[in-house]
Amino acid sequence: MQRLKQLREAKNMTQVRLGIEVGVSQETISGYEIDKAVPPADMLVKLADCLNTSVDYLLGRTDIKDFKLLSKSDLSQAELELIFEIRKLTETKKERVISFINGLAE
Repeated sequence: MQRLKQLREAKNMTQVRLGIEVGVSQETISGYEIDKAVPPADMLVKLADCLNTSVDYLLGRTDIKDFKLLSKSDLSQAELELIFEIRKLTETKKERVISFINGLAE
């Protein structure tokens, strides 16, 4: 898990410190980083939480490193409707919407 090592080092955290934070040994963290061991699902969640990222980022399923959880209750009705409508669009149209929003924000 190359990303685990990169995130840990970016936070100036040792393997020992990360192990303490998530409740495993330094050897276990080392094993994860060099792909000698695969963390179980509950450990992936702990690692992601500790490193302020997502399990998907750790697993290489997304390139979005910084992750903030949003729940439905965090969104207004207008935001929910916007998400609903955006999901119907093609990828090209989604990119255009994002460009438009970025232009409005400037």
